[in-house]
Amino acid sequence: MKKILVGLVVLFWAGSALAQGRYRENYLAPSAGYGHGQNNFQELDNIFVYNLWYSYWMNDTSTLDISMTYLQSRYDVSVINQNGPNKTVHPSWDMLSGQVGIRYIPQWDFFLNFGFGAGLGYEGWSVSKGGDEVKGRSGSGLIYYLLADVEYPIRPWLSLGLFAQPYYLPLHERLEKSVILYSDGQEGHKYDKLRNGFIVDTGLWLMVRFY
Repeated sequence: MKKILVGLVVLFWAGSALAQGRYRENYLAPSAGYGHGQNNFQELDNIFVYNLWYSYWMNDTSTLDISMTYLQSRYDVSVINQNGPNKTVHPSWDMLSGQVGIRYIPQWDFFLNFGFGAGLGYEGWSVSKGGDEVKGRSGSGLIYYLLADVEYPIRPWLSLGLFAQPYYLPLHERLEKSVILYSDGQEGHKYDKLRNGFIVDTGLWLMVRFY
């Protein structure tokens, strides 16, 4: 009888501890950030990134993260016209991707929570038409990311987070750098390589917990 009572107490304690932990909790976090291109992606300007994260706590220190990301940016193309004035057009380079990854959040006795993660996904990119000189294009490929974040719990069900997320895109594409409109009606194009680049996204998220 004593062993049964002890066993019931242990089960009750374990159940209470599990209920107080983060295991099997669900989080939804919209976020927005600003990106910086590196290694051939420095030609992209005004990189804005929008994410929607879903996190499932696999245990009290790690989550499975599923996210959708939309990135929009612009770049400059010089149009040199031998029959008229020169100008600069600003086509956009946009990306939509779905990603899955793992994040580790250690349980520290501190008022801030720190997380570290990594994952991969698949992205589709597109270049908008820039006047009559730059034609629209599109493509797709894999994407890899790392993640570091710091989170401040506002309420038990609400947190505000600051994050940095480097993306690696193993692309082998090109961007128009300049277009020459010759007097005989022909066109000449010069390109910048868009190859194996990084985009570092930094921003804020608002995380809501639900069951």
